[in-house]
Amino acid sequence: MKTLAYIDETLVLPETDVTDKWQLITLLVDAAAASKPLQAQKSVITRDMLLEAVIKRERERSTGLGNGVAFPHARVPGLRRAVVAAAFPNTPVAFDSIDGAPVSVVVLILVPEEYPQVALQLMSQFARLLADPVEREALMGLRTVSGLCGFISRRVLEHDVSVTARDIMREPLAVVHPDTPLIDVTRIMNQHHLDTIAVTETDGTLVGEITCDNLFKRGMPHFFTQLKSIAFIREFDPFEKYFADDSHALARDVMSQDYAAVSEDATLLEIVFELAVHHHPKVYVVGTNKHLGVIDRILVLDRVINV
Repeated sequence: MKTLAYIDETLVLPETDVTDKWQLITLLVDAAAASKPLQAQKSVITRDMLLEAVIKRERERSTGLGNGVAFPHARVPGLRRAVVAAAFPNTPVAFDSIDGAPVSVVVLILVPEEYPQVALQLMSQFARLLADPVEREALMGLRTVSGLCGFISRRVLEHDVSVTARDIMREPLAVVHPDTPLIDVTRIMNQHHLDTIAVTETDGTLVGEITCDNLFKRGMPHFFTQLKSIAFIREFDPFEKYFADDSHALARDVMSQDYAAVSEDATLLEIVFELAVHHHPKVYVVGTNKHLGVIDRILVLDRVINV
C-alpha cells in the first residue's frame, strides 16, 4: 500500500528528554538524516541542509499549532519521498504555540520541494487524529517504538486525505450580534483590524456579514459605482449619510446576506473558488448553520501556499 510518507522505528523517539524546542528539532532532524531514504541521497541532501531548512521555517513562524502538537517541517529540493519523524517528550516542551501551551507530540515533516501539499495533508491528518480524545489517548498510551510506529503508519500515513475547510480555518477574531449598534461594529472591526465581520445570533447561527465595502458605499449614489473616475466632482462627502443616519443603525440594518458559507468538509478547491472567482473577502465555515471558523485569502497564503 502506498503511504503519504516514509517512517520506520528509527524515526520514532519516545520518552525524549529535551530542554527546548531547538534541541528537540535537532534530534528529529538527526534521526531523519540517518534514515534509509535520506542515507540513499546523502550525497545531495546533508544533515546540515535539513537542519538549516527546518530551523529557517521555524523562525519564520512557530509550527506549534495548538492542542499540544507541533509540526516543524521543510520543503527539501531533490528529496524523492516525504519522510516523517515523531518525538514524544517526557515533559511537554514550550514551542511558542498559537495557544501558548507546551507540546507533547512533535512531528517532523520533510517533503519534496515540488509537493508541499503532502506536508499539509500530513499535518491535517495528524491534527484530526490528535483532536479526537479517544485516538489521542490511544496514541499517548503506547510506550513501545513498534507500537507508536505502527499506529502512526496505520492511522495517519495510510490515509491519503483531502485538505478541507476544518484543516485550515481559524476561529473568528470577533463577531457581532444583529442588534449591535453600528458604531460598536466599526469600533470592533478597527480593534481587530478586520475588513469583514460575521453577524451571528446568540446561539452562533450565522445570519450575515458586514464589510468595509458595504460601509464605504452606503453614502454614495448608485451611479457612482459605474464611473471610472470622479475627478469632475469636487464637493461630495461620502460619509455624510453615515454620520447623519447610519451611525445610529444596528448591525442588522446594514449587514449583507450575500456571504460565502461552506461546511467543514469543503475542499480547498471550493474555498479558493469562493475567494477568487466569486470574490468573497472571507469564507465562513459552518455546521448546522453555526459559525465555526473563517478562512480568508491571507490564511490560504499562510497555511497552504507558504507551507
